[in-house]
Amino acid sequence: MDNLTHGLLGLALGALRRPEAPAGSPLSPTDKAVLLGSVLAAELPDLDTLLPAANSVDHALRAHRGLSHALAFAPVMALAATGLALLFFRRARFLPVYVSSLLALAVAHLLPDLWTGWGTRLLLPFSDQRLTLDWTMVVDPLVTLPLLVGAGVAWRRRTHWRRALLVGLACSAAYVGLRGVLQATLTSRVREAWPSAERVQVFPAWLSLTTWRYVAVLPSEYVAGTVSPGEPPLEERRLARPAPDVLTATLRAVPTVHEALAWARFPVVSSAPGEGGRTSVRIGDLRYHLHGEPTLTFVLEVEPDLSVREARLERGGSARELLERWRSVKGIPSP
Repeated sequence: MDNLTHGLLGLALGALRRPEAPAGSPLSPTDKAVLLGSVLAAELPDLDTLLPAANSVDHALRAHRGLSHALAFAPVMALAATGLALLFFRRARFLPVYVSSLLALAVAHLLPDLWTGWGTRLLLPFSDQRLTLDWTMVVDPLVTLPLLVGAGVAWRRRTHWRRALLVGLACSAAYVGLRGVLQATLTSRVREAWPSAERVQVFPAWLSLTTWRYVAVLPSEYVAGTVSPGEPPLEERRLARPAPDVLTATLRAVPTVHEALAWARFPVVSSAPGEGGRTSVRIGDLRYHLHGEPTLTFVLEVEPDLSVREARLERGGSARELLERWRSVKGIPSP
């Protein structure tokens, strides 16, 4: 999720602990440290975006959502957040702050990253597998808005700050839960439409509350389309599954290429000769598609000595172009 949502979730989770001070009284140092520690714990894992990487692809897939996002490392990250909070509130008690920070780290950061389509590697260093629930996009205003309204009310009406934060948390949690139920329901519907499919998955769609994308894997091809409650799955495009020899074993062994292939659950792969003996490798993932056309593709320029000269992420066009494509799919006229 985005950092605003992480922080707001952390703040709301910090409000779960009943304050030591009586209602209407100033918060105790421990109460304040709990709230601060919860916000810090919800934000600290994303400091890994500052880590250096060989290229933008390695940064997106390896440096970010690495050990700082792993369950095994969570106690250390929570300890760091607690230590920072206690620097500001030295009379606060350690244990309540640490417990709240650990809860916020798990529920306000690791879990939201898990329920997005991009996924996260929770099991590092024991497993490099990228896990995901595919319930929301990385940025979902309907997750954030109840939390933001709750924080705004808490700021304006200080005597009811805790209730406002918890109501916002409950509304946001209910929405995410509804997304999970809806995804499971639509997945069953797509499976019924494609009973011979090896695998079926349903993903959130861009700027849509009820329309979801799906991919059904047939023996020789992918079927990409959209599905909505109350409507049968709509097939939008079929694409051939990549042949095993589309990339040589040596190209697959290049670390950046290997990482991009591991990321792509429904890979759309091609390679072509480039200048100076280079090979241009394109690795897209059909789970990010608009009208059956992939919108996220890693482009890698590999030298003859197998070093990566350039690596970049293409998003299927500029933001304006993507919006126009989305409008055309929805039948919405351009302004």
